Amino acid sequence: MSFYPCEPAAGKLVVNGEVRKLATEQAGDELFGLPPEEFVAARDDLARRLKREGDAEAAARVKALRRPPLSAWAVNRLAREQAAALDPLLAAGERLRAAHQAALAGEGAAELRTAAKAEREAVAGLVETALELLREAGHPATDATRDRVAATLHAAAASPEAAELVRHGRLTADLDPSGFGTAAGDDVDEGAAEPRPARRGRAARGRAAGDGDGAAAVEDGRAARRARRAAAVAARDEARKRARLAADQAVLATRQAERLGRLADQAEREAGRARSTAAAAIEAATAARERAARAAKELREAEDRIPADR
Repeated sequence: MSFYPCEPAAGKLVVNGEVRKLATEQAGDELFGLPPEEFVAARDDLARRLKREGDAEAAARVKALRRPPLSAWAVNRLAREQAAALDPLLAAGERLRAAHQAALAGEGAAELRTAAKAEREAVAGLVETALELLREAGHPATDATRDRVAATLHAAAASPEAAELVRHGRLTADLDPSGFGTAAGDDVDEGAAEPRPARRGRAARGRAAGDGDGAAAVEDGRAARRARRAAAVAARDEARKRARLAADQAVLATRQAERLGRLADQAEREAGRARSTAAAAIEAATAARERAARAAKELREAEDRIPADR
């Protein structure tokens, strides 16, 4: 007797389908816990297995997954291994968004600056942690990677949607803060800075001074963003100059080393010739001394043979 009183197959298929979907999602999720160099092979193996098992749709979803760049992989690993470390950042992001809205309404200019500072400090700390995870895994932690990790974390602070993406630890690309609302110091829509005329009354007009503070806070945010960008561009240009100078110096040093090598080879050859000449001169001098000694001996013998006068 069947357990299902009517249409058992359909209900059972629905349950099995849900179980299979969950299992597929879990298997796909495990891919993002792998080292980057193992991702593609593991993904392709999983897609082939799913296809053999008859689930072509799941196989296609898995096959479409892209290997995260090192920067996104570092954030994924941070979310998976140190999830609690993200909490201060996300809390700072909520505080910053609230402070930003209050500043637009003419309130809390000081709170906006404080919240922006807290968010930046939270991002800076997590960036260092993510880069350390990269180094532990044997991957380079370049300045470009640092910038992309920071951008993704700023995006997580700027938007609940981005925060959820980061929390899941399944990023296949870096996030851009500009794509998730206004973050600390970002430009603000001029129209949004002013309340709509239809909603302004005497109470709103009475907060003119507060509106001035809010506008000042927004302008402070813009100025801070411009200053950070200018500093970053200046640092990049300076790094480029240092890189060009180092490259030029390396070329000059290589040429100098090659020239000195050639001179050393030439000096070695000349020294060899000089040693040969000196050895020949010594031999000649020795022969000359021997000839002189024989001549002196012959002279003495000749003198001895001369008879004395009587």
